[in-house]
Amino acid sequence: MSKRLDDARWWYAYGKQRANAEWRLRGAKSLGAQATILGDPRVDATDIEIGDHFKIWSGHRKTLVTGWGRIRIGDRVFINSGVVVMSVLEVTIGNDVAIANEAYLMDTDSHGVEGRPVKNAPVRIGDGTWIGARAIILPGVTIGRRCLVAAGAVVSRDVPDDTLVAGNPAHVVRELVYPDGVTRAWHDG
Repeated sequence: MSKRLDDARWWYAYGKQRANAEWRLRGAKSLGAQATILGDPRVDATDIEIGDHFKIWSGHRKTLVTGWGRIRIGDRVFINSGVVVMSVLEVTIGNDVAIANEAYLMDTDSHGVEGRPVKNAPVRIGDGTWIGARAIILPGVTIGRRCLVAAGAVVSRDVPDDTLVAGNPAHVVRELVYPDGVTRAWHDG
């Protein structure tokens, strides 16, 4: 009997998260199948398209996906607690991307420096990439496929496919070599 009760509790919690996602993401231009929300993220971007099996969490830190620019999120993307994604121009996140807690992705620096104009430039994250905790992705950066951006990295330049980058400013630490059939840098068991 206890197994049935545990199963019922799991399905109730899962259904609640799915219903919450359908309601909270209703403003998206398109929303794929089986989106899941845990907690209370703020998703108020005005031009957003989201693929299938999207998961977004918000816990001790508010998760924010916002802006008036284009935001395109692929299939099987996970955004963890405290992440900020802001677009005034365009942010594209490929399929099978994981973004760890408190990472920051923004396609604008929001202000000029030394009398120079504001920098607005698209940000693109390739399929299968893992953005580590508290990493910062600056305007104009394209991150390749199956990359691993280390925790705390500040990415100011493009990142080639299948590489690990770390540091401030981020630099290539090494090439990543995957077994046949592996399509993403991260593994969730």
